Amino acid sequence: MKAVIMAGGFGTRLRPITCNIPKPMVPVANIPMMEHIVNLLKQYDMNRICSILYFQPEIITKYFGEGEDFGIEMEYQMATADFGTAGSVKNAEEKLKDEPFIIISGDVLTDFDLDQAIKFHKENKAMATMVLTRVTNPLEYGVVITGDDGKIIRFLEKPSWGEVFSDTINTGIYILEPEIFKYIPPKTEFDFSKNLFPLMLKEGLPLYGYVAQGYWKDIGNLDEYMLAHQNVLGGEVKIDIPGERLNVIGRDIWVGKNPNIGTKVKFKGGVILGDNCEIEDGAELENSILGHGCVVKKGAKLRNATLWDNVHVGENATIVDSVVSWSTHIQDGAELEKGVVVGEECRIGSNSIIRENVKIWPRKSVEEGSTVFTSLVWSDKWTKNLFNDFGICGLANVEITPEMASKIGAAFGSTLKKGASIITSRDSHKISRMINRAIICGLSSAGVKVADLRVTPAPVARFKPNAFMRGGGIHVKVSGDDPNQLEIIIFDVEGRDISVAQKKSIERLFNREDFRRVPIDEVGEITFPPRVPENYSEELLRCIDLKAIQEKKLKIVLDYGYSGASGIFATFLGKLNCEVIALNAYQDEIRPNRLTPENSFASVSSIVKSLGADIGIILGDGAERITFIDDQGRVILGEEALLTWAKMVLNAVPGAKIAVPISSTNAIDKVAQKSGGTIIRTKTNSRALMDAAVNDNVEVSADNNGGIIFPAFQATFDGMMASAKLLEFMANMGKPLSEIVNELPAFYVKSDRVPCPWEEKGKVMRFAMDFAKDKETVLVDGVKIILSDDEWILILPDPDKPFVNVTVESTSEKKAEDLLKKTIDRVEDWKNKEV
Repeated sequence: MKAVIMAGGFGTRLRPITCNIPKPMVPVANIPMMEHIVNLLKQYDMNRICSILYFQPEIITKYFGEGEDFGIEMEYQMATADFGTAGSVKNAEEKLKDEPFIIISGDVLTDFDLDQAIKFHKENKAMATMVLTRVTNPLEYGVVITGDDGKIIRFLEKPSWGEVFSDTINTGIYILEPEIFKYIPPKTEFDFSKNLFPLMLKEGLPLYGYVAQGYWKDIGNLDEYMLAHQNVLGGEVKIDIPGERLNVIGRDIWVGKNPNIGTKVKFKGGVILGDNCEIEDGAELENSILGHGCVVKKGAKLRNATLWDNVHVGENATIVDSVVSWSTHIQDGAELEKGVVVGEECRIGSNSIIRENVKIWPRKSVEEGSTVFTSLVWSDKWTKNLFNDFGICGLANVEITPEMASKIGAAFGSTLKKGASIITSRDSHKISRMINRAIICGLSSAGVKVADLRVTPAPVARFKPNAFMRGGGIHVKVSGDDPNQLEIIIFDVEGRDISVAQKKSIERLFNREDFRRVPIDEVGEITFPPRVPENYSEELLRCIDLKAIQEKKLKIVLDYGYSGASGIFATFLGKLNCEVIALNAYQDEIRPNRLTPENSFASVSSIVKSLGADIGIILGDGAERITFIDDQGRVILGEEALLTWAKMVLNAVPGAKIAVPISSTNAIDKVAQKSGGTIIRTKTNSRALMDAAVNDNVEVSADNNGGIIFPAFQATFDGMMASAKLLEFMANMGKPLSEIVNELPAFYVKSDRVPCPWEEKGKVMRFAMDFAKDKETVLVDGVKIILSDDEWILILPDPDKPFVNVTVESTSEKKAEDLLKKTIDRVEDWKNKEV
């Protein structure tokens, strides 16, 4: 009898181990599932086989060829479309029309006696015989009732419990007569269980069921795949297991060719080792299967583990009830908890923990010391830090999911006193609303009260939380740089980004999932405070020279960038006696902050020039930062904007202190010296500038990216306050903004970033310090090397990405470019230098 193997499955429910191979080629006991089926068919002298292929057929055809290496004759039928199980067999009618044939799936594991099933089929003169078996939970299968003679009298595909009328199910193994083809329409989606067999019942055709004895398992999902291996090791299924079976009392151990096994390796239960495996002394293996070329270092513990070929397990690593695909490197001390599945060619860093049931897709990297709590699908890497320099960032609804957001809320809430009150707010995007609500759930579960401001600009949400008895807050927004990224910003009682110590506390609780869960009568309540925007606007008015602005009657072009600031700031501007041309002054939940800078700059610049406006202002990053355009239509950015702010502040407050990042131009010192001012240099991150605003008695803290802090109002970036102060300075200076900009000293600052693996950053900085030994050096943030009064270089590892940032300043454009190139070449050399 000829056999047909159904081998076209995608294996979707077995991902990530089937991302790059078809499901029938997934190994069971180091042999592809489909090869086990071939061996079963050979056992009953069915050596002529036709395989029905659809998904990645080339992998199957390359492995089996024409079958001569397996003692069979193999031919193939390629499906041009998904015509269903019966429809795809119909395509092979020319190969099968001359004799009865058996159909079997290429992704089941069974040891049924097929001779007995064929004998039953022939004795009953059946047109079709379904091979049946009995299971404890029939919900996922087709349930069948047969008469005393074996004829099928009722059949129902995947019933509910109310529809279960038997524990006898369809195994997907069929014995068919060739005349069955006249009941299957060509080039049509047609299924055996959904279409053909119900039709045969209706027509009264001879459809029989044979209840087979023995083992059968449909390896339809990862749980069943893991269980199948334990069944193999437990001797519940009769299949060929490659390797030599060792004579060890109380243990079943199969060993492949060329093993290298230490004398002090501990085996327990059943273990299968492929060819060329190396197991070091002190390793412990229990009920586990290792593919060819696997290495297990000393102290490693494997229990109920399935490893594919060429997996490396480091010292003292632990793998429990998990599957690891080929060529993956599990480093020293890593831990894979129950139900973990890792795709091929992954790198699991030392001392990292992969939590229960997490799935790691192929070619991903987990940073050492990390705790992975959710599946890693799209990102290339999982880092051990929850926070980056700006907050918590990730792909919306992929990396930052509602489940993760709830845990963030619970972790933050657990660091606060029970009964504390926290502000939550967000931008107008619907994804931000979803994540914000999940965070609120986590906070409430930890017994924290939530004052939800809903759609509110971050500067308003950050405004003096302590004045309203709040312990800080959380703001959720879509990233201004990437519309697919979401940012979660956590701030303290003064509205500043939380400290590194607070971030570490939240990360520890988050990674351990050590959350405080309060009784139901202590769950935090949720309120919606009134008049928050009004309180902000009233305080803002008290902090500016209102009369000077009103008398100047400035004409302003203002781009709100679809942010929530439009409703708040428009009312405020109405009191300044300014003529305002407003752009994008409405909330759009599909595109908050979604204007590209280039488009916005060009639009505002053109309107400023055509209308003769005094200034153009663009609110960015949820109204936390601003870009301004002078009366000649020039966009003032970066160091030039920073110098402009310094000049205006020092004109208003001679002798003022100004805080700027260590990477800022020396020209700002020249501006300060003329007015008796002082420049304080800080680290380049936002928190450092906020700390300076609170602790160093500065008039203003500013960076070169449009972030301005006026501590007299609040200690955080605020684009609306910055816009109001800009108008005040212009009014009091009595000159056009273009004239103020033209008076700035010349400067030549250049910067770039050098790709650098994380593990090489420390080496680069060590060589940078060696280079700086005989030179004046500033170590505020990175290594700043003073080459002369007007020339310096700054080498600073990026805190969030695999780069080293390089900034230089010199006395001309050409000299700055040359110095930058020379410094980058040095960094490249240091990075590649052998230690």
